[in-house]
Amino acid sequence: MIPYLAASWHLVAGVIVLFLPGIVWLTLFWDTGQDPLERLADAIGVSISLTALGALVAFLLDWQISSASLIILYGLLVPLAVWGLASQLRGRRRFKDVPEEGLREPYLPRLLHFAGLGVAFLLILAWRFYQVRDFALPAWVDSVHHVLIVRLILENRGLPDTLDPYLPVLFLYHFAFHAITAVYSFLARLAPEQAVLLLGQILNAVVALSVYRLGKALWGDWRRAALSALLVGFVTQMPAYYATWGRYTLLAGLVLLPLAMADAVDTVQKGPTRSRLASLVILTGGLFLAHYFATYLFAIFLVFLGCQALIRDYRQGTLISGARWIPLVGAVLLGVILAAPWLYRMGGYAQGAVRFGVLSPSIEAVEEVYFPRYLPYLWHLLGPLRNQVLLLPALLGFVIAMWRWQTRALALWALALGLFSLPWGVYFAPFRPDYFVIVLFLPIALLVSNLLVSLLDWLNRGRFSRVKTSAVILAIALLLGWGIWTTRSMLNASTVLATQADLQAIRWIDSNLPKEARFLINVSHWQSGIYRGVDGGWWITPLTGRQTSLPVALYAMGEKKYVDQVKDLAERTSRLQGCTPEFWEITRAMRITHIYLSKDKGSLQPNNLENCPNLELIYEAGGVFVYRVVN
Repeated sequence: MIPYLAASWHLVAGVIVLFLPGIVWLTLFWDTGQDPLERLADAIGVSISLTALGALVAFLLDWQISSASLIILYGLLVPLAVWGLASQLRGRRRFKDVPEEGLREPYLPRLLHFAGLGVAFLLILAWRFYQVRDFALPAWVDSVHHVLIVRLILENRGLPDTLDPYLPVLFLYHFAFHAITAVYSFLARLAPEQAVLLLGQILNAVVALSVYRLGKALWGDWRRAALSALLVGFVTQMPAYYATWGRYTLLAGLVLLPLAMADAVDTVQKGPTRSRLASLVILTGGLFLAHYFATYLFAIFLVFLGCQALIRDYRQGTLISGARWIPLVGAVLLGVILAAPWLYRMGGYAQGAVRFGVLSPSIEAVEEVYFPRYLPYLWHLLGPLRNQVLLLPALLGFVIAMWRWQTRALALWALALGLFSLPWGVYFAPFRPDYFVIVLFLPIALLVSNLLVSLLDWLNRGRFSRVKTSAVILAIALLLGWGIWTTRSMLNASTVLATQADLQAIRWIDSNLPKEARFLINVSHWQSGIYRGVDGGWWITPLTGRQTSLPVALYAMGEKKYVDQVKDLAERTSRLQGCTPEFWEITRAMRITHIYLSKDKGSLQPNNLENCPNLELIYEAGGVFVYRVVN
């Protein structure tokens, strides 16, 4: 019974963290043109943004957030949310704020309609958890430092200034995901690594909900919006595949991006209102703190939408008085101001990474700037086959979207993302073409959805209309089925660093070895001169606090002298193959007390150390070996 109670509390804690702040905010700035699912998406996005902005305020004022104050804060939000919802719904007919075409429906069909959409979202959420059912720990490189940052926030009781005591590096990372995950970890009584995996998958599902919100803003049609969400939830390779990369911060950014785009679209097309502008301010500020690349995508969209609004205002003679571009720009600037202290803090580091250039259309030039076989890598990211099949209907959907002024900004944004996905032409570092490729699912899902629903409407005329529409519906069902069948397992063995055996070994280390223990682990070159761990040994620091020979990948954000030192030792460690003089030199230089090895992972293997003096095997299980340096 206890596991069920614990799982129930994990769910309740997730609802508290993801919904309560947003619900209170939305009751203060109520938009009467949204359906329940749109409000649900906005509530989650505003909750993430408010949590991140609150963490930033606490950091600037040097406040440490105690456990008691956090409990009191969320405890006060409960009656505020209940009071706000009651005051908004008092005297209103239920579902009154559904768009006019929905108001003509009787009550029961409307209830079933929204219940069906809600069930579809819950199915996407369940599917996301099913896809990571075999994960012992979050996968790949990014997950390791995400968990460490959450651990630091919990230990520091707020955003840390540096990553001390784990590595001497200033904390300059986008942190919205880590802030809300730390709160969830505390309230749910979950270890940081469990909170990262669970909340990460929840956000993975919420991306589909955010796409629904953007679809409704663009077309005002729940069918196009719902089909877009279903394509994102069950068919496109991304964002589901983000789990195997551990790209949880990008997931947080892609939850906020469609919501901010939707508020911007509503401001331009329906007119600025207090609720739309207030939400746009908060979502913009949160987006800057969630992910820098997602913010860049939003800026590209704003250029097209803002120019469209400016041209329309000019043609209507409302360039200043009654203009819609001015409130749009003002709200976005206020959002930037909210995040400005953190942007200023990381500005010096980012300045060194930003560069522009032009690449000629040659394989040699592309591989010189990026890495070998970069073109096949981009094509691989566009796959698998079901993803590549969507490219042609997305192109047709682009033509339709360009035809209507309401969706022209979306079409131009999709075109820009497609052009930036090409490995030649103008490039803007640090954002590589593969970054754009892995977010193409967003415009593709919207454009394909618009095409299919437009096709349904067009075929639902004349003779054999039922047969024609049934054929399209069957094609959609087969596409969804194809996606569900081929995405039932998103586990990529090559990105799994830690297995269940590693997790058990790390728990044994945490219970039996001193906090001062320092571990030598196997490492390998990753990318751009950065090294990574190859097994569960790299997880020792985030899970136990004990030091390892290679810090988390954020060491690359440190001072040059420190980074060069880490790289040099990592490069030497990656070549170790036995109990050699260099092995002992590295062990002494790093003050190593223990060695962590996994069978068949890394250059240094247990059989290389069988007759090595001054080493004692103290743990062996499931292919994991832990040695103690005796002298």
